[in-house]
Amino acid sequence: MAKAKPAPGKMLLTPKDHTLILIDFQSQMAFPLRSMDVALLRNNVSLIAKTAAGFTVPTIVTTVAAKSFSGPLFPEIADALPAATVYDRTSMNLWEDGQITDQVNAIGKERVVLAGLWTSVCILEPALSAMDQGFEVFVITDACGDAKSGSSAA
Repeated sequence: MAKAKPAPGKMLLTPKDHTLILIDFQSQMAFPLRSMDVALLRNNVSLIAKTAAGFTVPTIVTTVAAKSFSGPLFPEIADALPAATVYDRTSMNLWEDGQITDQVNAIGKERVVLAGLWTSVCILEPALSAMDQGFEVFVITDACGDAKSGSSAA
């Protein structure tokens, strides 16, 4: 029989054992959000960005087509992570962008934590791609949304 001990589980994340990726939190992309209130999503993402900054969690921030279609990054993220490079992509799956995977490799963590505006694209595709390559993937569902109600649970 298992015996309880006053110790944290080995599967718990620490600030030093993972890379956080904040995916495509942009104003235009938030308009069709239906799975949660946009203000709540922005608040949750702001808390995550501030926590990552406070604990110095290696963080990658992405946008998609920021200048031509999707609009700027939520200012809450830019304010919390002012030194972060924001990687703008044209591909839907961020894991297919070499500048992102180069950053993941440079950081060198086998655990990846994802939060993204649209669960059906921003989370699903990179999560499956990362797992296929041997990464352990976590998703912060309280900071993910989608155009359909009920689709934010990955």
